[in-house]
Amino acid sequence: MTLERFKQALTALMEQAPSDPLERDEFFEVNPLPAADGPFEVVVVDEEQGIFAALYLDRLFEEEEAAGQSEVEALVPGYLQEAFGLERHDWQATAPFDLGWRSREFLWFLEFQLPGLTPLCHSDADR
Repeated sequence: MTLERFKQALTALMEQAPSDPLERDEFFEVNPLPAADGPFEVVVVDEEQGIFAALYLDRLFEEEEAAGQSEVEALVPGYLQEAFGLERHDWQATAPFDLGWRSREFLWFLEFQLPGLTPLCHSDADR
């Protein structure tokens, strides 16, 4: 399992995160993992459970809009492979691909976990 690039990006983000729990949550909402530009950004959704989300940024959507969902969903595996070297077997979706609200905008997103990532997602992760 090749998680090294993802671990490096996660470590870089964790090093910048504040120690206060409330401030950390807010920090993760607006600061993605460092990666090359692409149609997505990856954010930490739940630090304790190690849940991340790939947010599609190329276009905003209207609430309840379903047009383009399957096309955008099909882009997730390629983006995770290109940006972080993650193969499809390295990650698993934790919920269906969905339309979510973020900063008053609707974005398609996919929540996922990396079963081989240890520790899950902590500021004290192995460096």
